[in-house]
Amino acid sequence: MALTDDEKRARKRDRMLEKAREYTTGTYCRKFVSPLFQKMIRAEFGAHSGDVEHAILDGQLDLIARRRGQCVCVTCGTVKAWDSGIKGIHTGHFLASRCNSILLEESNVAPQCSSCNYYRSGAPQAFRRWMLAVRGQETVERLERLKTESRTFQRDELVDLRIGFAARLKAAEDSMKLR
Repeated sequence: MALTDDEKRARKRDRMLEKAREYTTGTYCRKFVSPLFQKMIRAEFGAHSGDVEHAILDGQLDLIARRRGQCVCVTCGTVKAWDSGIKGIHTGHFLASRCNSILLEESNVAPQCSSCNYYRSGAPQAFRRWMLAVRGQETVERLERLKTESRTFQRDELVDLRIGFAARLKAAEDSMKLR
């Protein structure tokens, strides 16, 4: 007897949960969930159908032209393919925290080139300008409050996040293939 799609998904989730038990929740999140989250964010920005994106250019908010499949660094305007690798586009975090409360918070991340994210330590002043202009004061204040809170993930929650991120990544990649 063939398994239904729901039964297949349940089995896959059970296997992933079993694998997750081999790691501490922190290690599982850093090794499997967070990298997938970051890749998904870049893919969704790349899949966005608009031909311009907001970025900080010479200290001011500007519109930067791009094609589908490309991301614009929000802090300098560099345009590269969403999957351009370690020297290309990263997923930059507006605020860093070791408390997990904003680690997987989508409103806290945006595409950044490797130069801004790594060599310029995230270009915090430009990132803040972009956040205020694009995402608004309320979002910035909410993230600043969340940053100080501690958050513990359960294994089943991390597995469910991983499954959801993988589905969203696939949808974004499929969307880019259609155009």
